[in-house]
Amino acid sequence: MVQEEQHTDRTGFLEALFCHVIWGLMPIYWKLVSGVPAFQVLAWRMVWAAVFILALCVLVKRVKFLYLAHEGRALRTFFASGLIVSLNWGIYVWAVNSGHVLETSIGYYLCPLANIFCGIVVFKERLTPGQKVATALAAAGVVFSIVTHGGAIWISFALAITFSIYGTVKKRGGYPALPGMALESLITGIIGIGILALGFAFPAIWQLTPAMPSAMAATDPAVVAALLAGAGVLTAVPLLLFSAAANRVSMTILGFMQYIGPTLALVAAVFLFGEEFTLAHAVCFGLVWLGIAIVSLEPFVRKAKRAASGSAK
Repeated sequence: MVQEEQHTDRTGFLEALFCHVIWGLMPIYWKLVSGVPAFQVLAWRMVWAAVFILALCVLVKRVKFLYLAHEGRALRTFFASGLIVSLNWGIYVWAVNSGHVLETSIGYYLCPLANIFCGIVVFKERLTPGQKVATALAAAGVVFSIVTHGGAIWISFALAITFSIYGTVKKRGGYPALPGMALESLITGIIGIGILALGFAFPAIWQLTPAMPSAMAATDPAVVAALLAGAGVLTAVPLLLFSAAANRVSMTILGFMQYIGPTLALVAAVFLFGEEFTLAHAVCFGLVWLGIAIVSLEPFVRKAKRAASGSAK
């Protein structure tokens, strides 16, 4: 029995690890399709992600989700979550291909703190002392970046806020993870088809986010088409891995591992894409990292204090 639990924990750890590594290296993939307007990439991503997830549901014959389509509340929930996550995807793809990978990294470092804010506003949760300090530090870092670096920090805000609202909508919905993801994918896939149809009828809409090809951009039409189709797999696989890992490993481990992705993105931005790491970035990252460290260590400090208090008695 012990051996089985250890195997399950190791499996969950690897699932979470691969999930966050994929997310962290995703900017490299988007650079490959940077010759395509970001809005068009988003539409294809929505469509192919839906195709992959729905095909998987059909193949495994274990994920039933159409019953949710008969519930008005479920439709409203997943329509809202689908729009929000699509907005997050679109901002992310555009930011990567506009040379703002550092800002995307800051955004996903800010996500845990944005989740805390959503918990306060929506679920009436109360801040711990460590969370108050962490929030103040993150706010100071962002304000410093705005004052000294300019407006690009809005990308970080937008990514953190949309992803946190997405999680909040899903949490309030309370529906099973995989059936919910399947219905959400169906809805976003239909919206993606609508966007593509509109784009083919009125090509000028793609110029809302014009293509900005990088040196890595693929140029062969067949390769580009394959990469756009692969975007659906790239979107769905880490989500499935994360859902599986969440059932196997503790939230503490998942919490620490969520920083793998933005750290890899930070390294890629500086050393692979040649983005400038400015003083504003250094201060913002430093204060956000310090806040994350305080929030992460606070439960262990409380546990140690309780243990010390218990032994003293």
